[in-house]
Amino acid sequence: MKLCPRCDESYPDDAGFCPFDAQALVRSTDPLIGRTLAARYRLVRRLGSGGMAVVYLARHVMIDRLSAIKILRQDLGMNPAHRERFLREARAVNRINHPNIVEITDFGEDGPLVFLVMEYVEGESLLATVERGPIDCKRALGIALQIASALARAHELGVIHRDLKPENVLLFVRDHVEVVKLTDFGIAKIVDAPALTFSEQRFGTPGYIAPEYIEGSPASARGDLYAFGVVLYEMLTATLPFDARFPAELLALQLRASPVPPSSRCEGIPPAVEALVLRLIARRPDDRPRDAFAVLDALHEAFDSVSTRRTSSSPPASETPPTVKLEGDAEAASRAVPSDGIPARWEASLADLELRVEDSRRLRGNADPRVRNARELLDAALGLHASLERAGAAVAGHQGTVDDLEDRGREFRATLGRAIDTLSRDRSREQARIDGLVERRLRIFAGLAVAGLAQPQREALRSEVASVGAQEKVAQAVDADLAFQLATLQRQLHARNEQVERELAEATGKLEGALSAARRITQEIARTRDEAIRLLG
Repeated sequence: MKLCPRCDESYPDDAGFCPFDAQALVRSTDPLIGRTLAARYRLVRRLGSGGMAVVYLARHVMIDRLSAIKILRQDLGMNPAHRERFLREARAVNRINHPNIVEITDFGEDGPLVFLVMEYVEGESLLATVERGPIDCKRALGIALQIASALARAHELGVIHRDLKPENVLLFVRDHVEVVKLTDFGIAKIVDAPALTFSEQRFGTPGYIAPEYIEGSPASARGDLYAFGVVLYEMLTATLPFDARFPAELLALQLRASPVPPSSRCEGIPPAVEALVLRLIARRPDDRPRDAFAVLDALHEAFDSVSTRRTSSSPPASETPPTVKLEGDAEAASRAVPSDGIPARWEASLADLELRVEDSRRLRGNADPRVRNARELLDAALGLHASLERAGAAVAGHQGTVDDLEDRGREFRATLGRAIDTLSRDRSREQARIDGLVERRLRIFAGLAVAGLAQPQREALRSEVASVGAQEKVAQAVDADLAFQLATLQRQLHARNEQVERELAEATGKLEGALSAARRITQEIARTRDEAIRLLG
């Protein structure tokens, strides 16, 4: 396989130059570069790799759209459990549809290859940022707010990330605002889905994995909160909470040692922020915040406090994020207009061939068999080009249907997601209120148990118990109503998702068929054109 270094078009090994750009072709060392998946995603270059998958930049063959394609390692793809775990990432992310989570727009299989299609964000990982040193507190809190918002939505919809770390957080700037994208739900746990294997209980990255996971406890939302606390700690200090030289030592310290307070590593961290970080990385899950919505409330309060303490109208240099170009996010890419680029490029190429045929005719005459054959090949190529234009129109129509369905799905998931966020936040606060009432009632009972308590005091405490009990009943009724509303919205979300996925599967099948037809036509045009050029010498 050879590639054009300018337009990324792929050609067979015996080709020398790109007919569109006149560029010398270069041989690809990666056998997947230049390959087209599902008849529409051409792999352009390798972006990175991990333990389970390789990520490529891909370009849609008929429309102006860049995507990131994650491909499961072929040796792992032979194992049905690994294939199912890989595709589970798509189901997990599609459940959530949050603006701070990298969107998965498609997934499928092409022969032995299993792949996910994701929005392509050319940004910087949070890891690269913290490797340059601690992040200003206000900026760190702004990043943390977006991560926590994504986690809150995921947890409410029954998805636990399980591998939150700086490598899986992307940063970029849009309209002068820093935007966070959480990625890599590759080992996400869907709460209501069956476990794939028993060994699935142990997962994560040393330093970020929650202590209870190390001991074999199942995944929980509070395990994600622990990892989130470590990420926030690392943003503020550029170090991990425990001093260790090896992963095994780090895991051991997480189980028996107390973390180093962030303020011991870096000056200027507000006490409220430090207290929140230490609660998040508490060893016992019950000592951590109730849920991500409670964390969001605490972060908003801390962010507002840090903002009001600023005496300068302009932030320090360390707070201003680097300007990172956003190459093609899903929101913009989903509205890419089907392009006439391929038919137009072939039209220009065939026009050039027509000039060469005419030049040869003038030099050699009409009787020359090579000129006659080249002319016939050119006429055949022109007829094929007319078919290519019709095929391109069919592709555009099917792509428009797919885009409309994706837009509809994105819109209703966003609308229902925001409603779920609002109800979940209200329910989190109501449950915190119930917890406070229970603690208050227990303190009253402790007071009633004191020996020698005067009768008036005892009557006052009994009256207070009754009042607290009545407030508990009201709060529990509110909590039950919110739970009912949430369950109703989630059922609606699930039903609508299934409907759109069925419609998308049908529309995508038609699109793939049209793209395959267009691809065959372009290959035949290329073969006919090359044969004509060979005849003309």
